[in-house]
Amino acid sequence: MDIITYRELEPKDEIMMLMDLAFWWPISPKDFEELINMDARLKNSPVGFCGVKDGRLAGYVGVMDIPTKTIKGEIEIVGGIWAVATNPDFSRQGICKSLMETAHDYFRKQKYRFSFLCTTRTIIAYGIYDKLEYKEVEYVNRFAGVSKVLDKSEPVDIKAETMLNPEKIYQIYEKFVENKTGFAARQKDFVNLFTKRKSFDEQKSILKEKGYALLREARDVIKVQDLVALDDATYGELIDETERLAKSGVINRAVADRGLLSIYKSKGYRVQKRDDGVLMVKNLADATIDKVYGESFHMAALDWF
Repeated sequence: MDIITYRELEPKDEIMMLMDLAFWWPISPKDFEELINMDARLKNSPVGFCGVKDGRLAGYVGVMDIPTKTIKGEIEIVGGIWAVATNPDFSRQGICKSLMETAHDYFRKQKYRFSFLCTTRTIIAYGIYDKLEYKEVEYVNRFAGVSKVLDKSEPVDIKAETMLNPEKIYQIYEKFVENKTGFAARQKDFVNLFTKRKSFDEQKSILKEKGYALLREARDVIKVQDLVALDDATYGELIDETERLAKSGVINRAVADRGLLSIYKSKGYRVQKRDDGVLMVKNLADATIDKVYGESFHMAALDWF
């Protein structure tokens, strides 16, 4: 098997089927290229490593250069593993492991101290990551989730058609993460990036003077992708307005702020303490995330990759 970067892969047509087989996320090479050029985490990276066997794309492991914020307030770039996929026609041939090791070698050459990935405990790949010495990031995996069933019989409120202001949202976000570490360093135009990736619905989302809620809808349930506020009153307003827009219910899978969790509880939300979706990390150097990031490690649902 030959291992090459995604940028070297030609033709790139098989990436569309591979992404659909692995993630039910078909994407054409043209659309993929647009996302690569918009995403600062991919723009200057190899994008991913491809296993090519018998002239076919046998597997893929994506790589990102992700900015994080340390306990000292410094920006540290780390490795990010994403979109790990093996073509079923080439399963059980060690392709995933070989591509992962190539990705780790790339990160080490960049002098990155950590490699992060997002996964689920219930899939086979979790065992592979465990064997590759990835460990769960407890600071993030202990974040609670919340939900509230509404099942309205009357029509839901129709949100006024107001455009989100990416610059204002970025300013609010920057104030919000001032004292946070971890995945607390987004690119300035992150709203445009995640709009393109369809991570949230711009028409459903809410912007206020001191906060915002980036939302998406699935089967009449509103899923909170990013809820940020600079004070408790704004948190309350955002939650109430989100409920007015929802027909069947509201879910927030990752409530990183304890104060926000208390507000959700006061409004009758049920708390889910555990989630099979997890963040994992592999140490690539003589460093630990405890010492680098402390206990203020932040990550929102929108930051999952």
